[in-house]
Amino acid sequence: MRFQRPLQFVNSALRRWRWAAIALMVSGVYIRCDFETPARGTALANRNMGRVALILTLFMLAPHQRLEAQVPESHGAPETYVDMTPAELAKQVSELKHLMPASSQEMLPEILRRVGATVADFFDNFSNTTCTEHVISAVDVPGETLALHYDATLNYVALVKRGGDNTRLEEYRTDSKGKVVHLEAQRTVVTIGFVSMTVHFHPRFQADSRFSFLGREKVAGQDAYLVAFAQRPGVARRTSLVVFKDRTASVLVQGVAWIDPLNFRILRLRTDIERPDSTVSLVRETTEIDYFQVTFKQGGKSLWLPRRVNVSGQMGRYTYQNLHSYSNYRLFVVQTEESGSRPPS
Repeated sequence: MRFQRPLQFVNSALRRWRWAAIALMVSGVYIRCDFETPARGTALANRNMGRVALILTLFMLAPHQRLEAQVPESHGAPETYVDMTPAELAKQVSELKHLMPASSQEMLPEILRRVGATVADFFDNFSNTTCTEHVISAVDVPGETLALHYDATLNYVALVKRGGDNTRLEEYRTDSKGKVVHLEAQRTVVTIGFVSMTVHFHPRFQADSRFSFLGREKVAGQDAYLVAFAQRPGVARRTSLVVFKDRTASVLVQGVAWIDPLNFRILRLRTDIERPDSTVSLVRETTEIDYFQVTFKQGGKSLWLPRRVNVSGQMGRYTYQNLHSYSNYRLFVVQTEESGSRPPS
């Protein structure tokens, strides 16, 4: 996922607060967060901003508050979605309560081969796109009356990264005039980068995870194969990097994909962190993406792109939820890019 310039939101009533930032990245983007700087936002540095799908940035601690999570200690390797029985998994993922469990793993290699081919085809033939994004964000603090809320409609852009790995897309937002929305002082959670999240099923990265064929279930009335995955510790190359002040942690993700049994497109994808991390006070985080087929008027090309995204989680005492909806997809106009709306690589 790519994180370039998130939503701009300034609230002068919060100037007396100290600001803090926490960022969760699913693929190694580096963000530096300064906890001690009052009323000036957050200093951020980014490197190689073209990775797979998710960045969360939370701003809003009062001086007397601390972002310390009550994260339970865990020992040994965590039990992932791949290790759980269908009954155990249904307790973690409520959407699986109607799952028809697979009797064996015999079909898994062929499913991975065919879904891998469709994911590779998506990246090989991806065209620069833009669309209209509506995002609603809420951050709640238990026991306090303050709830932070953000509601905005912006342009969302996804571009093929210039040179190198074609699975690394540049994803960012612009305003109505086509200018990149720059990050300043904010009081919300920022999530971005969902177009490229299917990369976990790319043939080049399948070795980074373990997989399990769960069985069949209907999603939005359509029959689907369900495949769980969990990234391998010490092997996965697209791990999440979480940085809070001087604390850094690498976080693995797991998830479930709903796959069309006819064309092997991913219809729906859910990811979760594999385990909490007390180093950076990350308790939980879930991303749910619904995809649909978009056929562009120019040339008739079709791509499977996000329609709706729901991101929810907890960082220390703070819970957050972002609802994203995408519409009016269109090919990105080269002239607009050349006029300076594209952020620097």
